[in-house]
Amino acid sequence: MDNVLLKYMEKRFESKIIDPKKKMFCEGPVVTISRECGCTAINIANSLAAKLSAKTGKRWNVLTKEILERSAKELNLDPAKIEYVFNSKEKSTWDEILAALSSKYYQSDKKIKKTIAEVVQSFACKGNCIIIGRGGVVLTNDIERSFHVKLQAPLEWRAAQLQKIYKRDIKEMLEYADEIDKKREILRNYFNKESLPNTVFDVIYNSKNLSEDHIVDSCLHLMERKGVLGKQIVMG
Repeated sequence: MDNVLLKYMEKRFESKIIDPKKKMFCEGPVVTISRECGCTAINIANSLAAKLSAKTGKRWNVLTKEILERSAKELNLDPAKIEYVFNSKEKSTWDEILAALSSKYYQSDKKIKKTIAEVVQSFACKGNCIIIGRGGVVLTNDIERSFHVKLQAPLEWRAAQLQKIYKRDIKEMLEYADEIDKKREILRNYFNKESLPNTVFDVIYNSKNLSEDHIVDSCLHLMERKGVLGKQIVMG
């Protein structure tokens, strides 16, 4: 019974997931920032966007919640209805069935993820944007003028940063950071169709040892050297 209903739903509601490895015919420029839980990216992204705007004469935008909002709009759903996907949760078979039967606005997990992928790539192709998380590194890796950053740090340090925010004991923050890291990895791996290697990133920074200003200035320098902002300079 479950299988019959599930196959019916898949045929009616689901469409093929976008292939993130398909070559994208756009130039960017785009920056993605992936981060381990406890490594703050928003301040770095905002500072980098401001400096890039001043340097290029074009407005650079930081995108994170905007991707959720645009995806929800495309699906004609409230953003709260699809936020679970970013938390790497999936509906059970019966949840899917009940949602399909009870709402004309039903959308499957695969349809939601496909839409998210398309929204991320649409923003990226327009260029001059910095995408925080959301599987951005996978979905934009083939863009010619792209730059991919990862922020990481020792787990204990990250838990201590989270403790300052949430005012919880360190053990709870250690468990929380580990859980969020796994959830983010699941989403990236879903779009990549396999485990994502660190080699997809242009640079990995240790947030414990480097200030936000150091990271921003380094990104600017490396983007210029890589040719993301214009003519490429051969490194070596």
